[in-house]
Amino acid sequence: MESKSDLILKLLSCNLKFLFIFKKLNIFKKSDIAMKHFHTFTVMLLLCLLSPSCAQKQNFDEYKATFGQEFRKELKDKHVSNTSYAVFSKDSVIFQDNFSTTNAKTNADTPFLIGSVTKVFTAVAIMQLYEQGKIDIDKPVSDYVPDFNIKQRFPASAPITIRSVLTHHAGIPADSYLHKFSKKSHDFNEILPYLNSQYTCYPVGKIRAYSNLGYALLGILVEQVSGMKYEDYMVKNIFEPLKMKSSGLYVDYKAQKNIALSYDNNGAQKTEYPLLDKPAGAIFSTANDMMKFCRSFIDGKQKLLKSGTIDQMFQLQNRENLLDLDHRSAICFNFKNKAYEIGRIFEHGGATMYHRAQIIIAPDAGLAAVMLSDSPNGKDNAWKLDEQMMVEYCRYNNIYPGKNFNSEKLMQFTPISSKNLKSYEGSYAMPGMVCRFEWKNEHLSPTINDQNFYLTQHDSNSFIPAKRFMGIMFKSKKMYFLLEEIEGEKHFIQAMEWGGLSIIGTKTVPKPIPDLWKKRIGNYSIANAEIDDAETIENMNISIENGFIVLKYGFNPEMSFGQNATVALDLKNENEAFVLGYGRGGGESVVFEDTGKNFRFMGLKFEKK
Repeated sequence: MESKSDLILKLLSCNLKFLFIFKKLNIFKKSDIAMKHFHTFTVMLLLCLLSPSCAQKQNFDEYKATFGQEFRKELKDKHVSNTSYAVFSKDSVIFQDNFSTTNAKTNADTPFLIGSVTKVFTAVAIMQLYEQGKIDIDKPVSDYVPDFNIKQRFPASAPITIRSVLTHHAGIPADSYLHKFSKKSHDFNEILPYLNSQYTCYPVGKIRAYSNLGYALLGILVEQVSGMKYEDYMVKNIFEPLKMKSSGLYVDYKAQKNIALSYDNNGAQKTEYPLLDKPAGAIFSTANDMMKFCRSFIDGKQKLLKSGTIDQMFQLQNRENLLDLDHRSAICFNFKNKAYEIGRIFEHGGATMYHRAQIIIAPDAGLAAVMLSDSPNGKDNAWKLDEQMMVEYCRYNNIYPGKNFNSEKLMQFTPISSKNLKSYEGSYAMPGMVCRFEWKNEHLSPTINDQNFYLTQHDSNSFIPAKRFMGIMFKSKKMYFLLEEIEGEKHFIQAMEWGGLSIIGTKTVPKPIPDLWKKRIGNYSIANAEIDDAETIENMNISIENGFIVLKYGFNPEMSFGQNATVALDLKNENEAFVLGYGRGGGESVVFEDTGKNFRFMGLKFEKK
C-alpha cells in the first residue's frame, strides 16, 4: 500500500501536468474564476490527503475490497450456492454483497429461511408482552399456559420460568422429530401434548441445553396471552412496525415452494419442507429486512422494544453456572466476547434442512451484521463479519467501545498438577458419544469411536492428543482437551475449533443390565412417520457398548445437519431409560411400550425389525 507522502507527490505531479496541458489549450485565458477553482480543488485534495480521516477512509475502502474478494473466494471454496450478507450501522450500510453460483440472481431482497434466528423474533414477542405488563418472565410458564404439565424428574427443581426457557436452562427436551419437516401443514400446538408426555431432562438452571421445543412452548404462550395466532402476531407487532414487507413464515409447501429452494454441498438443487415448531425456526426474510430487524436493537428508535428492555435482553444470565463453562447466555442471544475491540457481541445462528442464517449485534460499537444462505456451508465464515470487518471498521474510524459491560463468566479450572489423573479412569458419556479412559504408560488414554490416543500435557490446564511409537509420544496440536471436576462430577472437555469449551463426556459407572433390556438388542425402524414427512432419524439400533445399553442411529444425510450418534442410557426401570450426559439431547427419555418390543424416542415410534 502506498504511503501518504507518495500519494501527495503523485497528486502534485498529476495536477502540474494538467495545469500545463490546460494552459497550452488556452482553457484558463477566458476564465480567471475557473483557474481559481482549479487551484482551490488542488489545495482541497492535498488537505484531504493530509487529513487522517480521509486517509483512513481510503484505507478502509481498500480493506473492504480485499476482504470482499477473499470472502467470496471462501464461499466458492465451501461450495455455497447463494448467499446475501451485510455489515451495517444504525443509519448506513458499511459492507454489503451477494454471492451466487446459480441463475438465481441473488440480491438483498432475495428471501431465505432463517431457521433458529426465528427464536429472536419469538423472544422479542415475549419481551413485548412483558413490557405491556401481561406476563412476568420470572413466573412459571404454567401460569400463562395452564395446560403445560411436563413430568418433572427432579423433585428439588425450581419451577420452569419463562426466563429459563428463553435462555435454554429449563431442562425441556430438545426436539420432536415426528412431522419435524413435512409437506403436510401441522399446528405447532401439537407440541404441547407431546411435552406433557415427556420428562424434564435436567433441573431448571442446571445447564444450558438448547431446546427447539422450549421456543415452540413460548410461541404457544404468545398465542394464549395475546389472543392472536403466532403468525398474525409476528406480522402486526414486528414485520409491520419495521416495514419488513418481504418477510413471513414458511407454512405452506405447495404455495411457498419458491422460498424453500435450496442446494446441497455439491450444488444439487433441493427443496425444504415446512417446520413443525414454527416459533423456533420457520421465518423467512431478506438481507434488507433483516437489517431493519437488527437495527431495532441499536438505533434507539424503540420501534419494537424500549431501550431498557433491550438492555435487559443483553444482560449476562448465567454468570455463576459452572457447567456452562465459558458459554455466556443473554436472553435468547449468545453473549460473545471474541472480538473485544467492538465491545459486546450478541449473536444467533439458524439452520433448516439446507438454509443457514446468522445475525450479529454489537451494541457498544453501534454495528450489526446479517448473513443468509440456501446452502449447508452458508454461514461457516460469517464470524469474519464481526471478528474482522467490524473490528477493522472500528479501528479505521477510531471507535473504541467501552469494555465495562462485557461481563466475565465465573469459571473453574484446577491446574493439572493439582489433579489425581488416575481418578479420571472410567467410562464417559455424552449425548452422541460413549468413550472410556484407561491409565497406560503414566498417561490417561481415551478410546473414542475405536480410536485410541494418549492425553499429554500442553500447559497448566490443558492436554493435547498423542500417539505412542517406540516409547516416544508424537503430539498433535490440532485438538485441545481439559479434565475438570464440577459439582462432584468429572468431565471431559474439548476446546472446540469454532471457539469455546464443550463437555464431551461425563464420568459415569455402568449399571447391571437386566435380561429384559438385553433382549431388546437389535435393529429398529420408524413406525409412525407419515408419507409427507421428511425422513429424519434412520438406522436405529440398540446394542451394548462399554457396559451400557446404547442407542446407535444416524440422521438422514439429506437433512444436512446431523451425524451418526451413540447415546448411552441410564436404565430407570423395565420400560424407561434416559440419555446419559449433559447438553442438547441429554436426558431425553426412551420409553418401551407394554409389549416391550416397540419404543418411543424424540417423538418417533420405533419397532423391532
